[in-house]
Amino acid sequence: MPNSERACILLLGLAAWALDAAFPARAGQIYDPSAGSTCTAPNCSSVFLGGTVNGKANTGTAGPWTAEIFGGNNSCLRLDVIEQGVDTEIVTIAPSGSVFRNDDRASDTRPLLKINATERGWYTVQVSQSDGAPVEVNFVLAYGVYSLNNVNCTGSDSAVATTQSLIVSAAKISRSNGPAIVPNSATP
Repeated sequence: MPNSERACILLLGLAAWALDAAFPARAGQIYDPSAGSTCTAPNCSSVFLGGTVNGKANTGTAGPWTAEIFGGNNSCLRLDVIEQGVDTEIVTIAPSGSVFRNDDRASDTRPLLKINATERGWYTVQVSQSDGAPVEVNFVLAYGVYSLNNVNCTGSDSAVATTQSLIVSAAKISRSNGPAIVPNSATP
């Protein structure tokens, strides 16, 4: 192999390593093939996804696991971390920009989000360490789309903010306390 080809392969490898260090792990777009299920046991028709929160402790970079998860119109969307290595949290952004967050369910430190009367579209879902520390840890997320008002969404969560309100809040902080980072996307 000529030296120019070796150099090109080395540069591509270095570029891939640099991109891995700079961006969070992404799972892509995922949908529940049993959407609209009427079963009533917890997570009874969920898709189980294994994921990794991919923080870089050596650089201090916290890297959440991120995916786009499909929610149907007027459905119940349930996102349940059923296994975790550390205390995690879920932040979910609806297609309209409403933000949902859960750190701990009532009985333990695993996060559970229940969104009833969803809107049709892709929800940005992030799982990260609950205090934002750069950790590398595996988890299992149960994702299910159920019929409206299904028991899997009893006691559903309300939006905690909208992406627009987060941008406005960051701008107010910037004006009062000096520079602030204002997100350029809907991902927190």
